[in-house]
Order: sequence, then C-alpha cells, then structure tokens
Amino acid sequence: MDVQAEDVFKTFTENGYGELVQTQDAYTAFKTLSVFDTETLNKPLDMKFGMQGEIYIADSGNQRIVVVDKNGNFLKAIKHPEFAHPCGLFVDQEGNVFVADDSANKIFLFDKEDQLIHTFEKPTALSFGETAPFSPTKLTVDKRGNVYALSRGNNNGLIMLNKDVEGEFLGYFAPNATSNSLLTSFRKMIFSEEQLDKMLNTTPDSAANVTIDDRGLIYTITPNENSKNVIKKLNMGGTNLLKDNYMYFPSSIAVGELENIFVLGEDGYIYEYTSEGEFLFMLAGKDDGKQRRGLLGKGAAILVDSSDTIYTLDEKKNEIQVFRPTEFTNTLHQALDLYQNGRYVESKEPWTDVLNMNSQFDFANLGIGESYYKEEDYPKAMTSFRRAKNKNGYSDAFWEVRNVWIREHIIQVVGFLIVLAILFKIIKQLLVKTNGGKKIRAAWNKVISFKLIREVRYLGYYWLHPLDGTYGIRKERKTSNLSAFIIGILATVIYVVNKYYTGFTFRNTKDGVYTLAQDVSSLGIAFFAIVIATYLVCTISDGSTTFRQLTHGMVYSLGPYIFIKPFVILLSNGLTLNEEFILQISNVVIYTWIVILIFLSIKELNEYSFGQTVRIIFLSVFTLFIAALSVFILYSLFQQLFSFIASLYGEVVHRFES
Repeated sequence: MDVQAEDVFKTFTENGYGELVQTQDAYTAFKTLSVFDTETLNKPLDMKFGMQGEIYIADSGNQRIVVVDKNGNFLKAIKHPEFAHPCGLFVDQEGNVFVADDSANKIFLFDKEDQLIHTFEKPTALSFGETAPFSPTKLTVDKRGNVYALSRGNNNGLIMLNKDVEGEFLGYFAPNATSNSLLTSFRKMIFSEEQLDKMLNTTPDSAANVTIDDRGLIYTITPNENSKNVIKKLNMGGTNLLKDNYMYFPSSIAVGELENIFVLGEDGYIYEYTSEGEFLFMLAGKDDGKQRRGLLGKGAAILVDSSDTIYTLDEKKNEIQVFRPTEFTNTLHQALDLYQNGRYVESKEPWTDVLNMNSQFDFANLGIGESYYKEEDYPKAMTSFRRAKNKNGYSDAFWEVRNVWIREHIIQVVGFLIVLAILFKIIKQLLVKTNGGKKIRAAWNKVISFKLIREVRYLGYYWLHPLDGTYGIRKERKTSNLSAFIIGILATVIYVVNKYYTGFTFRNTKDGVYTLAQDVSSLGIAFFAIVIATYLVCTISDGSTTFRQLTHGMVYSLGPYIFIKPFVILLSNGLTLNEEFILQISNVVIYTWIVILIFLSIKELNEYSFGQTVRIIFLSVFTLFIAALSVFILYSLFQQLFSFIASLYGEVVHRFES
C-alpha cells in the first residue's frame, strides 16, 4: 500500500565552520510501503537488495524473511523452523541469502531457490575464544565468499567466516579500540593493568551494523558518544580511511552509487556523506506519533539504489519509506561524481548550477575552488576556497599567487628597498648637518618632554629592563593612571585587530561577524579579575605593593604584545600553512615574555623571593578559579529563580484569565 502525505521534515547541511544550517530539500518523501498485498511486517530489523532489485526484509517479529518489489508487491517469504529472531541478512551476487539470528545463535545460508545450504554455528577454533559469545546480529559478505558478522556481546571485532569451508573461522577483523580519555591516560601512568581493570571498563565498543561496497571496503558504525569514529571505512588491512565523524544513535549504513555513505539513526534522521566522509545532508527525523510522511518511529535499516533513491525501514511503524532525490541533489551528485574522480575542470559547470540553486552551499564553493586551481586560475581559486571556508585550499592557492607575484616584482621590490635605504641615509645626514634638522630635533625633544608622553614611552624601557622598570613604577612614579589607560586601550585595539584581521588562513573568527562590545568587556573583566585576585593574595601575604602599582606593572608587562604582535598580524597575511611555525614561534616568544614580565613585576613590586612569587601566582590562580565557580553557581541559582518566578506569573495570569 502506498500512503502519501505532506512533507514536514527539514534538510540541513554543514557550513565551513562546522555548523548545521538549513538548506533546500535534498530528498522528498515519495511514498510509504506498509502493506504488501495482504502481508504486514512485525518489528522488521534489516533489509537488503536482491539480484533483480527486489527487497529482502528481516521480518523478525514474524520469524521470516519477506521479499517484495520496489512498488511494495509481495513476492515471497523465506521461513525455517529454526528461525527464532532473524535480525540481519545479506544477499550475495549469486542470489544466496545469509540470515543472522541472534536468538538461535546461528547464521543460515539459503540458495536462490530458498533451500538451506549450511548453518554457521559458534566456531570451535581456539582463536575464537571459549567464552566469546556467538549471537550474530548483522552481517555482510565479500566477493570471495568471506562472511563478516557482528555478534551481540562480542567486542573482539567482526567475525570472519569462510562460506565455502563450512563456516571455517578466519579470525577477527578490525576490532574497535578502547576509548582513551585524558583521565584514563593519567591513571595508566599510576596504576597497574590489574588495578585498571577493576577501576575502568576497558572493553571496546562493539559495532552496531556493517556493510560492504563494490570495491570490497567494509563499513561499520559504532554508537558511542565518546568516539570520534562512529563511521569507519575499512580497507583489507583494517585501516580506517575516513576522518573523524560523529552522530547520535546510528542504526544502519548503506553505500550509494557514487560511494556516498548513508547512515540511518534510530532517531529517524538520515545522514549523507561523500566517499571521503565529508558531511552533505541531514534530513527526515523523529515521528511524534502523527504518522507524518518522512518521519520515522525507529530507524532499523537503510538502502540506496542506483538512482540515489533512499529506502528506510521503520522497526516501530513496520513500514518502508521511499525518498527521492530532488533536482538540487541530482545536480550535486553529478558534480560530485566528476569531482571524486579527479575531473575537477569538468565539474565546474554542475558546481556552478548547484550554487545557482543555493549560493550558501559551501561544499559547491570547494568544488569550484578545486576546478579553478586545476585550471591554474589561482586568484579565483582563492575566492572560492574562502567562500567555502577551506583554509587548506586557500593556503595552496595563495602560495601559487604569492610565487607569481614574487617572480614578477622581486626586482622592483629590491630596487625600492635600496632606494629607500639611500634616501634614509641622505635624510639622516641632512638632519645632522642642517639647521632644519636641528629644529626638527628640538621640536621632537619638546614633544617627548611632556609628562604623559614620557610615561607612555616608558613602556619601551620597561619591557627591555623590567627590574629597573618596576623600580621606576614603585619609587620614581614613572607611570600614571592615564598612561596605563592609554596603553591598555592600545593593547585592546591590537587584540581586536588580531582577532578580525589576522590572515584568513590563521583566523578563528567568521568573516563579517564582529562582537566588539563582547570582546572589549570580556578582556577588561579578565584583566581586572587577574589584578584584583593577585592584589588580594599579595595583601594577605605581606606584599608591599599598592593596587595602583600592581595594575601599572601588569599593563606595562604587555610591551612585547604591543611592539611585536602588529608585525605578526601583518606577517600572517603573507604566509601559508607551510610557514605556520613562524607565527607559532612568534606567539610563544610574545606570551612567554609577557609571563616573565608579570612574574618579575609581582616579585619586584612586593620584594618577594622567587619561591614566594611562585606561591603567590599559584594562590592567585586558585582564587580566580574559586571566584569563577562562585559566579557560575550564583548565575545558575538566579536563573532557576527567574524561571520559577516566570512560571509562577504565567500560572497566575492563566488562572485569572480562566
């Protein structure tokens, strides 16, 4: 039976910053198959395509395998007296049907005439493990006849069996690794393995489902919220070929015609990835009981045919839903097919069509960027890569643009620098020998004689001579509140410029998004929190500094940031990822220098020893932690209070209105 209704779900994609954003429909819910002639399903758990495109369904509640065509017409049912809970199946290229039954603890093999050929039971090989359970749930088979099965409660990996040698056990394949958190690593350094086994659950997570593609690559999904490798694409050596990925509650996985990866979650969401694991779409969702098209009760299995039509099996609603790709997705898949096969130039036209349909689809900008890069149109490649927020591609294209510019302008640049050096030398000589030069020097000396100018210029002395500098703050009043304020404003400006105008390759903020008020306020709060915490600790630890002196010392310790950071920002706009180490070294020098200056400021202003200073800094950090924790607790309490008052007010208003 074909049930149709209005689509209610939304489709999401991922922008270049890793955020989910809504996009136009990638697939539409075409039809629902819930009654096959007069036959219905009962808690179906798996489905696979047959040789002629028919659909085999593990109808576990009815203890049978149901075979239907794509239109929902019932073809046949495979039954066997030993079926207890058939929950997984696979149909090979010869039409043989493999059925996994976790309650019968067996795998059944039927030929294309539905005759039982062989039953796989628990392997007797010592390498399988005497206590290892054999309760097969899902399975797949490669072209050589090797069976890869998952067993409930068996965490050793995929169980490999030989179809042609009566289920000979070939070993375990690609076991999952145990999660290794920072705390676990710390415990491993302290405790023995025996103690760790008692303290921790060191058993690896077991995969939930498995499939195979035409090239013989094995795909698994492992539901584990701490894992960064929920989806794995395994070569014959068991090596995962995909980058880190994550999702909630995956239940089934399928591979499309383009080797795109489709994952169905128990919560009803469908995820599509490229063959390299790049996220494309998330659609469908959880049905709230209103039986709306495109929403699932509990996702059990997913299939994708050669036309990219998606079939989902719903364990709770006992039905199959069919999703057809839209024109947008068909165009995207056409571009992706060319792109994944290295035909970047040819893919430019369909990528452009994708952008015409959705100008915000970042993955299309990435494809066009690759096209321009292959055509050696590097400026346009940079533009496309930047729109796609792809820093690696942008860096490579910029490297080419920079090389061309250097080749074309190196002579002019060297000549300009030589002329500039000569002019500087001539001007310097003229200033020394002429009356005009004497007047300029006199005017300059007059300017720097102003008290505020001297106080600000003291920053240049302080960051190079911190011991004498702290003496100048404490005894000679070489600084003032106004000069400290001006230097603080200057450091804030450099911080803002660094955040928003560092080279795109090294920037962490979004293009066109500015939060200046938040930046300035958070920076000011953080700075004064550090100063106040340090001052309070110094006060109760026989410190001799004043709040004014300590504040000035902290502000004037920012000298390396103020003098060096602008050059680092400028340099970041001319470097690629290959030279990132230059920026890293520069930042290490800047911040290490600042820490040393702050340390010496606290030490000299309070006349502490080295050990006392270390203690003061440790106590200051602890004080900041306690203060932050207190603020968080108060915030949570007030939030609950306001929520209670709002709900109480709403209840009172509702009662008066009724």
